[in-house]
Amino acid sequence: MSAPRRNPSNWLWVAVPPGVTLLAGALLLALAAPEGSPVLAPFVLANAVVHGTNFAVNELRRRDEAPARPGWELHRPFREACARVGRVFAVGSVVLVWALLADAGPVVAVLALGGAAAMYVSGARGLLRLVRGTPSVRLTGDGVWVGGRSYTWSSIERVELNGDRAHPRVDLLVAGRSRPVTVRPEDVDGSLLFLMDLIGYYVAHPERRAAVGEPGEAVRVHALLLGARLSAGLTGGPTPIAAA
Repeated sequence: MSAPRRNPSNWLWVAVPPGVTLLAGALLLALAAPEGSPVLAPFVLANAVVHGTNFAVNELRRRDEAPARPGWELHRPFREACARVGRVFAVGSVVLVWALLADAGPVVAVLALGGAAAMYVSGARGLLRLVRGTPSVRLTGDGVWVGGRSYTWSSIERVELNGDRAHPRVDLLVAGRSRPVTVRPEDVDGSLLFLMDLIGYYVAHPERRAAVGEPGEAVRVHALLLGARLSAGLTGGPTPIAAA
């Protein structure tokens, strides 16, 4: 559960989708769009192709189960995170082009500009998290951070591994919430099974929470939980493994 590997070439996935979308859309508009056709249509078509290609290359690949590493932070796989930010910027660029070029009246133009601004703000926030290396899941002595929100240990009622083999997820059932807090494989560069066991261990052992964050505790609990899983035959199961 260490910081993700940062291949510098993966940063290209932030810039390539919006750049290719705008360039291809402009070429289609100039060379292939019939007279009087909607201005937005070539850009939407270009973005659909870029979006689909980006998603297929980066997120439809079946990844092997990530390792169970000792530590307290899990990060979104870096390449997939860059690709997602790039897709957000690409969609925002299409909406911005519509706002600037389409003759749809001032009200629609203002709404489109607002939509483009929202997409760019969302993309900028994602880019800032990438630059800072903000983890998607973090354990502390006080609780669990998921996606920038904190849930105290006392509020976590239980943790489960749900879904199927192709689409597993870890669900945190939190007091006061009607729906669970969900962590999916694309959210973390680490084993969901180990994450469930790790959170479940500290839910069941409040006396050990003060040690969360210490390197020695990470090594100890990593060995303890892996040993318990090996003894159980590495069966999955929807609930955390029992460990003393």
